[in-house]
Amino acid sequence: MKNIVLTGFMGTGKTTVGKLLADSLGMALVDIDGEIEKDAGMTINDIFSKYGESGFREMETGLAKKFSSSRGMVISTGGGIVLRDENMAYLGNNGIIVCLMATPETILARLEGKGDRPLLKVPDPMAKIKELLEFRRTFYEKADLLVDTDGREPREVAKEIMQAIKQRIVADMVNVSLGERSYSIYIGGGILSAVGDRLRDLRFADKVAVVSNPTVFALYGERLMGALRESGFQVSRVLLPDGEEYKDQQWSGYLLTELLKMGLDRKSALVALGGGVIGDITGFAASVYMRGIAYTQVPTTLLSQVDSSVGGKTGVNHPLGKNMIGTFYQPALVLIDVDTLRTLPELEIRAGMAEVIKYGIIKDSEFFEYLESSSERILALDEEALISVIKRCCQIKAEVVSKDERESGLRAILNFGHTVGHALETATGYRRYLHGEAVAIGMYVASGLSIKHTGFDRTSLDRVKAILEKYRLPWELPPDVSLKLITEAMYHDKKTVSGTLKFVLAERIGSVKIVDISMGEVSADLYV
Repeated sequence: MKNIVLTGFMGTGKTTVGKLLADSLGMALVDIDGEIEKDAGMTINDIFSKYGESGFREMETGLAKKFSSSRGMVISTGGGIVLRDENMAYLGNNGIIVCLMATPETILARLEGKGDRPLLKVPDPMAKIKELLEFRRTFYEKADLLVDTDGREPREVAKEIMQAIKQRIVADMVNVSLGERSYSIYIGGGILSAVGDRLRDLRFADKVAVVSNPTVFALYGERLMGALRESGFQVSRVLLPDGEEYKDQQWSGYLLTELLKMGLDRKSALVALGGGVIGDITGFAASVYMRGIAYTQVPTTLLSQVDSSVGGKTGVNHPLGKNMIGTFYQPALVLIDVDTLRTLPELEIRAGMAEVIKYGIIKDSEFFEYLESSSERILALDEEALISVIKRCCQIKAEVVSKDERESGLRAILNFGHTVGHALETATGYRRYLHGEAVAIGMYVASGLSIKHTGFDRTSLDRVKAILEKYRLPWELPPDVSLKLITEAMYHDKKTVSGTLKFVLAERIGSVKIVDISMGEVSADLYV
């Protein structure tokens, strides 16, 4: 989550309110003045006496710069830190700046008897407060949020800040238009704490079960459940093992049994916190539990954020094929917090990029070019780049799903690379490749098949290979995996009818078409 930076005049309650915010949100609390005293080994009064105000301000700037690259902290600042624009630029880099306000009368009353304020060691403190407040007013008003603290308890002020921040931190939104099944996709940094309010706005069921795995839950589970409880939900949890091999009937049955034990009824709901495995199995359980209850997706991997969490495809795997048992069942909401990507292994990020690249090939050549030129920013998890990329992927998928919810035609283009990819996963027991890695290989194979069947040119094939290499993704079929196993898995694919496979092939980068190819032709042409 982004930092919450508290500014404002002395006596407005920054330290007290900061502690309440940090405790409520599970964030670290940093007091800039306290850090200065610790670093200097002397009190603020002594620093002013020895180095003057200018020396103190230099120390403030040094700490503002130090914390500019951090995240997940509540930072309480001194009242004069706003006087330097560079300080506010540093603190605003990864932070939401909140200014606490109070009248001169309130400030003086709160400071009475405190002799540790060097700027108020004057004959007329009230006049000095008014003078400083007037001078600093324009600086304070540059904050993202202004909050009045006059006549209010610190806990009330902290609550207002939390509510206001939740409304501000959603960066972007995409709508999936499906009539009464329509829903929104929220995309931003640090928005996990907003999930309770978003669901409350939808009049979501009061009784909620969070479904996750131990790895993800350890990172984000308590924060998510806390946000839900704060919004008035009754929350329980079910944890499933981590891995594609556990997305099967046995574990979906376990999940349904746990929901029954918890006493969830038809007015209850599920929240999927995790990657594609958790999202798929939770959506499937929601679609069949008591003939259907509401659910929402909180995807935490890049792959699930750009693909599986959107569109309402749910399901579990079978030994004979991936996602062979499932339903079309739309979520009530998708909330994508890009900050969750910062705890992912690099391999997971790269695997997710396979699905991102897919969208450029099937629908948007300019997006493909952006991905070619922006790999460093994206792989460095630049927030602006991530939000832009995820939003574009969600826009493309939302457009396709809105026109063809149940894959009767157009939606099949989203399967580009998946026919061979799914077959490869099945042939290797779902243990050798991450889904995105298998899809990357499948996209290159499909692009190679496209040369013969659609006239896709070799220059474009080279671009597909180059971009996969740029994101350090595999592109070759493994020589040690039997071609027979792969073709047998494709034979069981849902898109195979009477021995003919509906294959999604590229016409050019930015456009694909669906081509009927016999299994014999596929087998003969599989290796490019």
